[in-house]
Amino acid sequence: EGEAKPLVRWQAHGEGGVELVHNFPVKSVTWHTQGDYFATVAPTGNTQAVVVHQLSKRKSQNPFRKNRGRVQFVKFHPSKPFFFVATSNHVRVYNLAKQSLTKKLIGGSGVITSLDVHSGGDNIIVGCEDNRLMWFDMDLSTKPYRALKYHNQPIRGVAYHRSYPLFATSSD
Repeated sequence: EGEAKPLVRWQAHGEGGVELVHNFPVKSVTWHTQGDYFATVAPTGNTQAVVVHQLSKRKSQNPFRKNRGRVQFVKFHPSKPFFFVATSNHVRVYNLAKQSLTKKLIGGSGVITSLDVHSGGDNIIVGCEDNRLMWFDMDLSTKPYRALKYHNQPIRGVAYHRSYPLFATSSD
């Protein structure tokens, strides 16, 4: 039998440029705040849906042997070794240092369409297809601190402001 296909192919481009060729179509990319790590999500990739890359070493790894649900988005915690993985219905919080599940955030009835983590790391916002925004306070509960419904269409994007106590949402 032939060798297993590599998770990702790193290809050099020009002076210092690099291209990563994945086995499945990538839907999103997110950077760690320190800039050496980034993660990609390929929802159709099954066990290769989430890949974490280290730029300085030009290495890629698959942190999960199996995914519980179809992965939609991932985010790094800004200062702690936590990794947020949003599937269609839940957000799981993993401790990368301990390689264990820390929390499972329980959302509403809608499919998760977007996710962002506050720069302080203690608040998370999740947009859903049921037109709701779920606002989680990580210090309080695994259930939403607030569920806000100001949109008449599914929420497609959520984002915290980097320095002010603001967040924005967008919908169809």
